[in-house]
Amino acid sequence: MITLGIETSCDETALALLETRGSGVAFECRVIASLVHSQAELHSAYGGVYPSLAKREHGKNLVPLLHKLLIEASDTLDKAESVSPKEKIGIQAFEQAMETFRTEIAPQNPELYESFSNAGFLKNVPRIDRIAVTEGPGLEPALWVGINFARMLSTLWNVPIVPVDHMEGHIVGSLLPSDATNGAWQKLFDASMPMLAFLISGGHTQLVKIAGLGEHEIIGETQDDAVGEAFDKAARLLGLPYPGGPHLSLLAEKARNEGIAAPVALPRPMLRSGDLNFSFSGLKTAVLYAVRKAPKDADGALDPLWKNGLAREFEDAVTETLDKKLRMALDDTGAQSLIVGGGVSANRMLREAFTKTAAEYGIPVFLPSRHISGDNALMIAVAGALGSKEKAPMDLRANGTKRLD
Repeated sequence: MITLGIETSCDETALALLETRGSGVAFECRVIASLVHSQAELHSAYGGVYPSLAKREHGKNLVPLLHKLLIEASDTLDKAESVSPKEKIGIQAFEQAMETFRTEIAPQNPELYESFSNAGFLKNVPRIDRIAVTEGPGLEPALWVGINFARMLSTLWNVPIVPVDHMEGHIVGSLLPSDATNGAWQKLFDASMPMLAFLISGGHTQLVKIAGLGEHEIIGETQDDAVGEAFDKAARLLGLPYPGGPHLSLLAEKARNEGIAAPVALPRPMLRSGDLNFSFSGLKTAVLYAVRKAPKDADGALDPLWKNGLAREFEDAVTETLDKKLRMALDDTGAQSLIVGGGVSANRMLREAFTKTAAEYGIPVFLPSRHISGDNALMIAVAGALGSKEKAPMDLRANGTKRLD
């Protein structure tokens, strides 16, 4: 089976092609191609993701990205078997589908419809068996573009659609070997149950108990800002560009290497709350007050040493908070393996802390590769290949607040 994955939940336009065989413990996959087009530079002027801009860019980028993906996969997708959409579904059904797209999809996503209608390379149906698309959570305007794209392809190619939870994608994506994109057949890592998943990203901070594949229970989550959002907001207060998390971490690492001490002590929020929930709004506010009182030059710029020291203290506060809650969750659940997923899982300090904690508990930890840690369509394709929740194209709906449990 060949699965096309589509991911447009935020500001990355991503597509992937995945070949799979077997099921259960015999499930294997081979990455044919995986592409991500980031919009980060466009959104940097706004200091964060601007939803209407993300929607428009997804509409402009999806068809060209699919063209590139199919070229890269041409050796695998046998063109000799290709037929036109009209031949595949019939002339009447084809014309009816195009009219539906024109009346229902074009008003929502004019850039996508125009790009799709002018795409000559779509005259032949590629050998793709299934489409997996993110239905939520995420920015609904952005999600709708990916869903409408999946609807159009599914109808014209006559292949089923599997809606995928974005956070489940992060979970199964972390079970891919780090060299999964080398084109070889791979098995997912065998993680013992129950598992504990720690999902840390720009939109989520969640601890999830997993009794079995698809059996999720959220046992702790943020009550306000997600950890990635907190990183970006703190970075913006320090005058760093968007996305700010990686820039802040670079300053923190520099401070550690040079022995620069923290200029102020920041709080470790909710460490004594008695539960597994998180809150980062107070930490962000503490950074705001510290910046207001910080030493500045004549132009109002922060002293570099002070800024580096505060970046170090912020990252230390986040790491200590997350690791403490992780240990509490491991004690409560008796988890036999740990999965870490989401964009913030690329943070070096956090990876080192979680790896150390897992070793102390005597359990394996599964950390995603850099390509898998951020939003990507490969994890959506894997989750779709493992799932079976097929839906009719026009029954799909974006769910920006979708919950994993």
